[in-house]
Amino acid sequence: MGNSEVTPCGALFDVMKRQCGVNYKELAGLILSGRPLSDGRSPASRVGDRTWVSRFIVHAPAGSLQEHYFCDFGVAALRVMARLRARASMTDKQVIDMLRDHGIPAMSTALGRLGEDAAVLRNVFDRLTNGSGYSEDERAEVAMVLFVAAGCTGSARKAAAYALEYAQSSHGGKLAATPAIMMRADAPEPSPEPLPLALGLVRIQDGYVKGSPHWVAPDCGEIEIGALALGEHDIADVGSDASGRHARLSCDGGAWFVQDLGSTNGTSVMGSATGELVRAEPCGAAVEIHAGDTLRLGADTAFVVIEGLPEA
Repeated sequence: MGNSEVTPCGALFDVMKRQCGVNYKELAGLILSGRPLSDGRSPASRVGDRTWVSRFIVHAPAGSLQEHYFCDFGVAALRVMARLRARASMTDKQVIDMLRDHGIPAMSTALGRLGEDAAVLRNVFDRLTNGSGYSEDERAEVAMVLFVAAGCTGSARKAAAYALEYAQSSHGGKLAATPAIMMRADAPEPSPEPLPLALGLVRIQDGYVKGSPHWVAPDCGEIEIGALALGEHDIADVGSDASGRHARLSCDGGAWFVQDLGSTNGTSVMGSATGELVRAEPCGAAVEIHAGDTLRLGADTAFVVIEGLPEA
């Protein structure tokens, strides 16, 4: 397929490969849904099938790409951001600059070939990335949500609506409510000194992002997760089958670990880089977790692990 025929989804894959070093198989693993299709297999289970990914995802003709092939766009964007931060060592500013200089222009061109008015995409991107009153990691995160949603839906308006709704539900409406006329003048300068990254747990329910991240700073000490986790920094946002004292988070030398506290229904970590599921032994050794991994407590509780700066 020539460059003149690149679809919005193709633009998503092409930009991520050329600008971020994320190959097609990696990106497919980050954004495809784990829900089974009519044949019993999920799109995520097909990431190793280059022909299927090329035909039905990357180069699918306009109008034929199925949105249910993808996981929730917010979840997908969080996974992509974790991948860029952890393995490509990209800062939030670099992500924003990459999307501004390469991602949004390429996506706008692809959308324009479908008769889409890409102006709304560019306007929302400017609104989300140049506004004041929120942190740089929030701007990068929601900008990536916009870019991923545009590639997966092939619609500038759908992507814009989703990104603004995501900003409102995940970040208290700060992004969507910023007056556009004040944006460029009020955009905050990035911090001149690097700050230690905090760990964020984003609750996923029924395949969708639920609420804002639960942030844990490296100096918070040991943090418990469970139905009866009542400490100052503990996390009680769990499902019905989580134990009262289910798991414990800790930071050691900049690395994060989770330990099962003898829970009834178990603790496991799905690695974002390998897809490997590692189960934590009850009251056993702690398991290291990384940005992009999925932390599962029992059957009803799942968190996507992210890193960032929770405070503006």
